[in-house]
Amino acid sequence: MRMIAVGLIFSLLAFNAGDVFAQQNDLSTIAPQGAKVESTAWRQVAEAIPLGSKVKIQTLENKRINGTLMRVDGTSVMVKRNTRRPEPALIVTFDEVAKIERDNGSGVNVAKAVAIGLAAGGGVILSLFLIALQLD
Repeated sequence: MRMIAVGLIFSLLAFNAGDVFAQQNDLSTIAPQGAKVESTAWRQVAEAIPLGSKVKIQTLENKRINGTLMRVDGTSVMVKRNTRRPEPALIVTFDEVAKIERDNGSGVNVAKAVAIGLAAGGGVILSLFLIALQLD
């Protein structure tokens, strides 16, 4: 029984490996067009974000830019960085963009809220326990 299971697993891996290699070769032949399609997609994402919104941009070189979206045109976005000292606005072309997302700015996610709630509850329970010990 064990040999049948091992043989089945190896055969599935062998048959699927050929499909993966074929897809990888197909994608490598259309890479120049893929880059143009991706920059067009990032342009559409940027156009959907209202001007004046806080955005986070990550470039292909892993440079992160946090700022206010000022302008979106056919080839680039203009972002005014959020800094204490005034800096000139940055222009990032869509060919350089790895990720664009709107920054909600809340800073508190579900995990932080749960941790704060647990800490507060634990503090209250510990305080009640200490008060009960003092009453005896």
